Amino acid sequence: MVDLKDFLAREGVDAQLIELQVPMKTADAAAQQLGIPVGGIFKSLVLRADTGEVLVAVLPGDKRVDFKAVARVAGCAKVSFASEELALQETGYPPGGTPPLGYPKPLRVILDEAVLQYPEGYGGGGRPELLLRIRPQELLRVTKGTLGCVSR
Repeated sequence: MVDLKDFLAREGVDAQLIELQVPMKTADAAAQQLGIPVGGIFKSLVLRADTGEVLVAVLPGDKRVDFKAVARVAGCAKVSFASEELALQETGYPPGGTPPLGYPKPLRVILDEAVLQYPEGYGGGGRPELLLRIRPQELLRVTKGTLGCVSR
């Protein structure tokens, strides 16, 4: 597993890891714990394109991924959820705590435009009891991500 704290320090990322008392298994639970709207929780969804490429879509917790829109932005015909095994292998993190950055090798990150409405958001922190607080613009900078309308 990748050490997210080390990644943040090494790359000079303006973000903070927040440790919660209990594991957060859903965006709703995390939002309730923090007292923020569910959309302020940024979901990192590990996807696999029909080309074999693994990519990460980041969207607000109150949205659902639009697979066709992700495929358009990614320039492929089709995307689907990656298996748990593939997600762990490619990101270095188990499902349920996948952060929007800090992977062992570069992955394409597609940020839903809706994340920009939040001055800051909370993504997975590498483990279910950790959250990463980060501004969307910082997330774009660090990941060299692509913006697109990929949710519904």
